[in-house]
Amino acid sequence: MWCGLGAAWGFSFPRERLPYDLFHPAAVHPLSPAYVELSALTDVDSSTVAFVQDELATIFHFSMRTGKVERTLPFGAPGDMEGLTRVGVEYFALRSDGLIYRLREESGRLITLDTIRLNVPNRNIEGLGYDERYQRILISPKDIAKGPDHDERLLYAMDARAPNGRTEVVLRLDLNDLVAQAKARGVALPLRITPKGVTVPGLKLRYSSVALHPFTDHYYLLSAVDRTLLVVDRKGVLVDLKQLDATLLPKPEGITFLPSGDLVLSSEGKGSPPVIVRYTYQGR
Repeated sequence: MWCGLGAAWGFSFPRERLPYDLFHPAAVHPLSPAYVELSALTDVDSSTVAFVQDELATIFHFSMRTGKVERTLPFGAPGDMEGLTRVGVEYFALRSDGLIYRLREESGRLITLDTIRLNVPNRNIEGLGYDERYQRILISPKDIAKGPDHDERLLYAMDARAPNGRTEVVLRLDLNDLVAQAKARGVALPLRITPKGVTVPGLKLRYSSVALHPFTDHYYLLSAVDRTLLVVDRKGVLVDLKQLDATLLPKPEGITFLPSGDLVLSSEGKGSPPVIVRYTYQGR
């Protein structure tokens, strides 16, 4: 597995940039305060996404056409629900402590087929995605390792065909290498000021969600704590890094793609209504 050391090893960088205009969304859908802690997204069909929110074991179906929640499907007791992805006719919903509910809709309600305990060292896991090419569920932890590896960011995967909690690392990124790649390509970085008044890169990259682009095959990694959207290829080479609009997306927690390639992001409410935002795919 290649670990994303492109800048250090002298690899040439891809010239493509994000195929979305993040300054001009195609649609902005404010939601009711009842969904203030909206925390994950997955696609359902060409015009519908599903989401969960903290403390409710419920999947909500949201229509991008009507701008409304059309269906409410509870599946369990209240819990800190953070991740959601669809695999065929099944849904996988993630609790932050690493418990996954495997769900299927039957006769208008969700049936729990199984619960799966993830075998990872992390204790605060927020994101699920689906890698259709390799038929695996992507798992993005928010917490990071302590000690000498605190600049390392891991993305895990689990076999979607026989989910049993066993995972493997599929992407290993290093913050220092990402910063070096960004500087080499002229990509803007979030900044912070040290106690001594020195301005330095402030990239934190604490994953809130992950999705794999259906056409470009790039990983899209969302970090709510610094409102960044990181895009890398399967080898970990930087494609782009964007800071999201703090006014529109104050706490971006959810990401998915529609079959058309349109990007959909969501944000919890933070002094404003929760919101679902769609961006038109410009890659074709």
